[in-house]
Amino acid sequence: MLHDRRTLVGPAMPQQHIGMIRQMWSERGEHTPWAMVLGAPPAALAAAAMPLPEQVNEDGYVGALTGRPVEVVRTLTNGLHVPANAEIVLEGYLSSDESAPEGPMGEYHGYAFPEGKHQPVFHVEAVTWRDAPVLPVCVAGLPPEENHTVWGTMISASALDLLRTAGLPVDLAWCSYEAATCWIVLSIDRARRAALGWTRRQLVDAVAEVLFPSHVGWMVPKVILVDDDIDITDVNQVVWALATRNHPATGQYVFPDAPGIPMVPYLTPEEVRTATGGKSVTDCLLPEDFRGTTTSFRGSYPQRLQEQVLADWHRYGY
Repeated sequence: MLHDRRTLVGPAMPQQHIGMIRQMWSERGEHTPWAMVLGAPPAALAAAAMPLPEQVNEDGYVGALTGRPVEVVRTLTNGLHVPANAEIVLEGYLSSDESAPEGPMGEYHGYAFPEGKHQPVFHVEAVTWRDAPVLPVCVAGLPPEENHTVWGTMISASALDLLRTAGLPVDLAWCSYEAATCWIVLSIDRARRAALGWTRRQLVDAVAEVLFPSHVGWMVPKVILVDDDIDITDVNQVVWALATRNHPATGQYVFPDAPGIPMVPYLTPEEVRTATGGKSVTDCLLPEDFRGTTTSFRGSYPQRLQEQVLADWHRYGY
């Protein structure tokens, strides 16, 4: 957030890479060299949204996404590398000890709190730009908007990679844009789960053990488990599964000590201060002894009848 003509104010939480790097410079008794790119290549925006583990750089993922290295130039004041085709570049240093009020302002979860809070100060020592630069803007608020589409997509990819690497029977992960990245839905491969012989509780605990301590798990407070017959990219199917498959008495698992992002609106002031508040896993898996079938147009009627209805669809007035 703009503080005055030469300074910005924004978060550098300890769980974020920027917070970790700031801490390293602060331990040396120095301010943190800093640069901000406004109007980066699209692949850079996607990589920046990836919640990668600490000590893992996002810049290598930009070239991986585009298939070629990104051309870079050095900033004028501190020698950092920035994309050569950026629209606007701010550069300077992130103070090791200064803070100033940030906000109130709209956030990714769709709310603006009545009062701001103190955040670190970013000093701007130079601004460079292309001819006729374009300043991109994301108007944070009710989903879906760019915070949810870019961030949610890359959170999903990172979480899926983490869970698959750990050997869990997860075939897809998805942060529904409509949920403002406050939940992630996991599609569970029923055949693999059966082969592992895991109970519901064992599956829930395995997901929590892998996901919650990770950087990507820190960012999403709620996890929803569904069987692989649900298209988790379709929020209507997720809502249907949540309404019809989650047992109100036994289908909710809470992990009160799990760390979490301190920006979701329902947290208490103490939870915000300590970055706690817990996480949950919601079980929307069908019972093992369930013998019913899903009823739908495509699943319940003969193929010939489906084709006849679809061929006459416009004649029916639709």
